[in-house]
Amino acid sequence: MVAKRLIQFSPARIIFFSFFLTIAVGTFLLWLPISRTTPVSFLDLFFTATSATCVTGLFTIPLQGTFTFFGKCVLLALVQIGGLGLITMTLFFISLFVDLGLNTQLMAGQILEIESWKNIKRILIFIILVTLYTELIGALLIFSALPEMPKSEAWLTALFHSVASFCNAGFSLLTPHPEIVGNNALILITTAVLMVIGGIGFVTWYEIVEYVTSFSAKQRHRFSLHSKIIIYSSAILFVVTTILFWILEHNNTLAKMSVPGGIVNSIFHAISFKSAGFVTTSIGDFQIATLFLIMIVGFIGSSPGSTGSGVKITTFILFLATIKASIHGRTAVEIGGRRIPIDQIYRVVAIIAISVGWVLMTTFCLLITEKDWSLLDIIFETNTAFTSLGLSTGITSTLSVIGKIFIIITMFIGRVGSFTMILALRLRGRKETSEFTYPEERVMLG
Repeated sequence: MVAKRLIQFSPARIIFFSFFLTIAVGTFLLWLPISRTTPVSFLDLFFTATSATCVTGLFTIPLQGTFTFFGKCVLLALVQIGGLGLITMTLFFISLFVDLGLNTQLMAGQILEIESWKNIKRILIFIILVTLYTELIGALLIFSALPEMPKSEAWLTALFHSVASFCNAGFSLLTPHPEIVGNNALILITTAVLMVIGGIGFVTWYEIVEYVTSFSAKQRHRFSLHSKIIIYSSAILFVVTTILFWILEHNNTLAKMSVPGGIVNSIFHAISFKSAGFVTTSIGDFQIATLFLIMIVGFIGSSPGSTGSGVKITTFILFLATIKASIHGRTAVEIGGRRIPIDQIYRVVAIIAISVGWVLMTTFCLLITEKDWSLLDIIFETNTAFTSLGLSTGITSTLSVIGKIFIIITMFIGRVGSFTMILALRLRGRKETSEFTYPEERVMLG
């Protein structure tokens, strides 16, 4: 019954309403007295629920001291649902009891951005199993490395940090104490590995597992173009970011560290800046150039079908390929010996344009409402809210009511996806026809 109802909506609307429903339920649960130790305004609770569900990590109120054990569990659940997606989890549970029909499989493939939807049930099971095992192992490792604290608190802290790292949420119960992560090698490495696993994308991990299995069985397996772009581009972006961060910060935040320690921290931040937003020092200690680097890397983001956000690395690579094709005077965009469909090129250009436009428009509005902060502070806040990076120079807790509303909308659009948001809100009108085309005429370009 649930599956039949789901297929009546477009994937964009399903994603939109599932996130909105999760945020609404989360706000209500956080509003209950059992969730809080101190009174909190409804807007701040809504802001908190949105940030947790959108795995952003920007908060107008402190988590520690504000929420009870139950409230922290609600936040943990919101992060988990926001990272995996409510519909992904719903389809998984449906698949355990009934066979997914053709329409439901197709819809699930569109939601997960999978072209080959024949093995959708296996992929859903793979997603859930990878999530559970990875987060459990991560929690055990973090628990063993935590400072002494009550066991119940330690278990919640470890599990919260593990889930937040895997979901690239960028905040945990350790967030107010970044030195605990930075000075503990086991927590630092575990956090980095969890961010990588969550940010690569489940479809790519599925193909990697199939490749390893076929290789051991001496069978041939080829990666899809999607996975090739993600693997190669992620590696290049990671190396470039690591080198640039080391160059910018080796005489600043890394000055007191040994060379190996500085390299490890550079690697950690290069991974974190893609979507998670964990740092081992105060964000205010970074150079301005480093903040600019964070905005660029965060805007590019992680992989499609992952727990990370941003415009997605495949979108960025196709955008560069489109520019290259235009420079060389080619009418088709080609990558790795494959021609990219024109409808995807249109979508890439739309995603980039809408995303940049929204960040600039929100920045302009916040410059009017938040007059006590500089342009850098505000554009950094807007960018990290849109890309679900969650880093802030300190402006979040001082936002005005209108400023909070702008950031809430920005977090939501950034997580759902700007193009998906447009499709979800688009009213159904007359069906467009392609039976005829207008005469062609060129215009002057700069």
